[in-house]
Amino acid sequence: MKKKIALFIFIFLLIAGGFLLFKYIMFNKKYVESNAVFVKSDSLTFLSFKLPGKIEKIYVKEGQNVNKGDLLAKLNTKDLEIRKKELLANINALEDKIKATKIQKEKLNNDISTNLKLLQNEKDKLQKNIESMAFSIDAMKYKLKKLKSDYQKFKRLYLQQKVSKEKYENVKVSFYSLKNEISAQERKFDALLLNNKTIDLKIQLNENNKKELKRLQKSIDAQENKLKALKEKLALVNQNIQDSFIYAPFNGKIAKKFANSSEVVDAGMKILSIVDPKKLYVLDLLEETKLKGIKPGCSVKIHIDALDKDFEGTVSEILPASASTFALVPRDISSGEFTKLAQRFYVKIKFNKVPKNVLVGMSGEIQIAKCDLY
Repeated sequence: MKKKIALFIFIFLLIAGGFLLFKYIMFNKKYVESNAVFVKSDSLTFLSFKLPGKIEKIYVKEGQNVNKGDLLAKLNTKDLEIRKKELLANINALEDKIKATKIQKEKLNNDISTNLKLLQNEKDKLQKNIESMAFSIDAMKYKLKKLKSDYQKFKRLYLQQKVSKEKYENVKVSFYSLKNEISAQERKFDALLLNNKTIDLKIQLNENNKKELKRLQKSIDAQENKLKALKEKLALVNQNIQDSFIYAPFNGKIAKKFANSSEVVDAGMKILSIVDPKKLYVLDLLEETKLKGIKPGCSVKIHIDALDKDFEGTVSEILPASASTFALVPRDISSGEFTKLAQRFYVKIKFNKVPKNVLVGMSGEIQIAKCDLY
């Protein structure tokens, strides 16, 4: 009787073992399991200041949710603000100076132009008077020449007592009167010539003032170059002030603080890290022997150890290089010594719906349903 019972138990165990073995074989044909699983995020971003300085305040805590554009941290910008005020004052003063110099130049230019027109008109009028007076003097000299001949003739006749003294005196008076008038006109003519030279000197003086216009323009150019340099410095100061603030680049959660308020930091030093919880994914290191039947689109059951919960996911990508390819110290097989090892490949798995409370770095297990057996 005992032999029959033992035989029955043996047969039962054999059948049960075969069933379990069959079930295990069928499971391995349909599914792949792995526990080299970690939660990752491509959105994990490290934030830093672009210039050194003292942190005035950090406005967030680790684990705090933030929205895109929220102010996260700020450097002390007191010195930069003082420098900005100085530059603005210098720029305003220089702009006023340039404006005044341009007004001075414009006024001088207008004065030169107006004076030259007036002087040229005066010179043209004077030239006509000179020409008219010269013609008049020539005519008077021609008349004086005739009167001189008459005077000498009447003088000779008077001495010969052939004409009366009255006629002689009339001719004599006419001759000397005209002679005196010519002398007076010649003096006036000389004065006109002198005035003409004076006008020429004034015109030359106005022409020389054009050199002052060039000097003023050079001064304006130099001031404008200085103004440009000041504005470039102001732009740099404004950029430094802008770079003294850290804002959230996207909606997310503060993953870690690397510094605190009142600390002095260098440019590029990590201050905060931020992660987008909606862009979490699972990264699995899967052996190459298990890759058969795995491709993007395969469904995945994801178990997160810390939460002790299962979630649904999908294979999104199989990276084209093994993990050992990126090792800091790659294997040296140049000597001929080689031990064959199963390589692992990165498989990225996205959550069908990103669960709450899942954090970057959590580990777990996955079960991938094979979707390409051929």
